Amino acid sequence: MPTYQDPFSRCKLCGQDGSTPTYRLDKGEIYRCPHCDFHFLNQLDGNVDAEDAGLSSAGRRYIESRVAEGEHLHPLRLRLVQQHCSIDKAMTLDIGAGLGQFVRLMQQQGATALGIEPSTLRRAYALEAYGLELDHRLADGGYWQNGHSQSFDLITLWDVIEHVDDPRSTLAAAATLLKPGGLICLDTPDREVFSYRLSQIVNRLSSGTLPLFFSQFYSTVRYGHKQIFTRRQITELLQDCGLVPAPVHLDGPAKRAFSGKIVLTARKPTPHSPLPTPHSPLPTPHSPLPTPHSLSPLTSNARYRGLPASQQFCAIIFFNL
Repeated sequence: MPTYQDPFSRCKLCGQDGSTPTYRLDKGEIYRCPHCDFHFLNQLDGNVDAEDAGLSSAGRRYIESRVAEGEHLHPLRLRLVQQHCSIDKAMTLDIGAGLGQFVRLMQQQGATALGIEPSTLRRAYALEAYGLELDHRLADGGYWQNGHSQSFDLITLWDVIEHVDDPRSTLAAAATLLKPGGLICLDTPDREVFSYRLSQIVNRLSSGTLPLFFSQFYSTVRYGHKQIFTRRQITELLQDCGLVPAPVHLDGPAKRAFSGKIVLTARKPTPHSPLPTPHSPLPTPHSPLPTPHSLSPLTSNARYRGLPASQQFCAIIFFNL
């Protein structure tokens, strides 16, 4: 009798087998790789856009509710880009362009700006609102890889890498499209924030019945969040793709706007610049997260004896964060 092979047992980040469902959501499960500690959802979109309707009245209302967020964040992202490269007359590509707001902003700054957006709904809004024709073809497909290799001075992925089916393939494709000396800028949710770490422990202690804040990080809807990175994981993935991460300075308004996010830039080496240095293996956790069995009974550890049960519970959680 053939054995069943879990399609999500192979890690999206390091490529090794052995990932297992570790945290439960109301819909879906979060897999954890025992080799590199990468966390990812058992959800893929595939390449078909059939479930994504055009710009209906309901779709327009949803999109318009997101416009204000982009109008706030994109000028701050523009300032970040301007710290690292000149935009006037640059060839730029926004992967996961959404509503097209950043593409439009780059065009206003004098760039020849293109955008990739797989969602029919968002492409329709970009065309109607800004006259932008965003491309539906993915960056790792033949159209871009065969016809636009080493074409762009700047490639941006704003709140994108957590959405894609294959983050390694997406970043490798972006690196191929980048000119030598070109720049990649991205931001993505940070897995090391307090709310995520607390959710890990509470989910374990409740045997998966309490996802707590996980629903703010992951979503099983089409184009939802499928993986959340630590800073080291996404930095080393950029290095694996042949890119050299560069320091990022965020001032007061940007710090507040990007709170809870990882913001990174990376350059593609030129023939005369040093290649990225090899990095050490991705870290495994220093100690495993507590399980209900390892924490029961709560009073088994002398440091918590004498505290009320609720305080014992909180003390153990915070001690283990």
